[in-house]
Amino acid sequence: MYRAALTFCLDDADAMMYALLKGAGDAANVWRLLSESHPKNPSSQCAAALGKLDLAFTQGLVRWGRKPQASVMKTFHTALAGWHNRMQDMPSDDPVRIADWFTVDGTQWLIGPDSPYWPGQLEDLALKSDWAPPLCLWGKGDPQALTSCPKPVGIVGSRDVTEYGRYVAHTLAEQAAALGHTVVSGGAMGTDAAAHWGALNAFHGRRSHTVGRTVAVFAGGLNHMGPTRNRSLFERIETQSGALISELCPNTIPEARRFLLRNRIIAALSSTVVVAQARLRSGALNTAGWAYELMREVYAAPGDINQPANAGCNRIISENRAALLCAATDVESICHEAHHPSTEHVTHPEATAPQPTLRQVHAEPASRHTCKPGSPSTASSDMRTVTAASADGPRSIRLNALPEPQRVLASLIKECHKRHLIATPDALLKMARQQAPNEISDIGTVLELVGAMELNGIIRRQADEVVFSTIVD
Repeated sequence: MYRAALTFCLDDADAMMYALLKGAGDAANVWRLLSESHPKNPSSQCAAALGKLDLAFTQGLVRWGRKPQASVMKTFHTALAGWHNRMQDMPSDDPVRIADWFTVDGTQWLIGPDSPYWPGQLEDLALKSDWAPPLCLWGKGDPQALTSCPKPVGIVGSRDVTEYGRYVAHTLAEQAAALGHTVVSGGAMGTDAAAHWGALNAFHGRRSHTVGRTVAVFAGGLNHMGPTRNRSLFERIETQSGALISELCPNTIPEARRFLLRNRIIAALSSTVVVAQARLRSGALNTAGWAYELMREVYAAPGDINQPANAGCNRIISENRAALLCAATDVESICHEAHHPSTEHVTHPEATAPQPTLRQVHAEPASRHTCKPGSPSTASSDMRTVTAASADGPRSIRLNALPEPQRVLASLIKECHKRHLIATPDALLKMARQQAPNEISDIGTVLELVGAMELNGIIRRQADEVVFSTIVD
């Protein structure tokens, strides 16, 4: 829990704390020195502890390959004063006693570099850039997703993505996951959502142990995951052995500057980063920049030069900061060989009693999660009861038994079949714009509804076509 406590003291990712840790040896020793050097203590005790902190920081800088210049020491002392102020906001001076506070009563797990689930590639942030790796990671879902693939694929892009960019992200992610690769993105609307949904759709018609996971990285505490419109996506990632992670403590607000720092984690986790579509000022280009600096393979999908949505990708291709993505359907040419997700660590954290140490993963089984009446999880649970297919065959469900948005989509699927059209997400969106523009306005809504209805057993995917799993009348 000491790394969690040190993270709480930081405003954001802090190279000063990383250097101090390298010099002091372990987080418990750093926390002890911070406590002893707090201004509330007698001056003699403070002076001795401050001297030890200066020595540890200097040694850490040297071990990190940096020079302990006077300006750096001044910055360290300024940071130290801020850490002391933040320590006062913790409910206890002993991090071990407040393990439940750090893990939100066990609903989030917490890992550090000594965990078997820690993705070692994060250390590249210290070796190949001037920014430090996270001290620890908070998560929900399955922590094994972080180490299930030796070379994950990051897929990023703009939130206001076009149909073209959404197709690139969704298709690449689905194919990558089908080959066993982990797909990493940021959980946002647009490209991120399309990538996550693509990876989740790879489970259909395949054995789950052969399909790659998806990992969403957030810029705030996990109780501030957003947007709320993606709530069903986040729930689906959890239930399908993916992971939702953050380097920030619970209750941390996802401010704009934290999204840029979050991008370095997406880049570091990934072996290959693909920018599906980006404008000139898109945050996805920041992720591509991190990936380039970390010597990852960077690809970008080219686009119509007359469309601003493609300008960012076209630019980084022209500047040789990204290779040209030749086809969204040829993921094998940009990834390593297909494999089954690794599950070397067979002891799942849910089967282990929580202990107040970063070596242990704190987790809450999905079946124990409680939801308020009317929440998406409750609605999904209720719908599973209504729509689950029995062993004797598909069960019938009435349209008026579905929530309104799902009822609209079901009607559109039936209309496609009536017109002998293939009910792809794009075809459904086109029909929705004609018949139900107020209920379904963009492809993100279509994919969200399709995902929720698949989870409830109402529909299934056959290639890119949406068909009913149950009889809808």
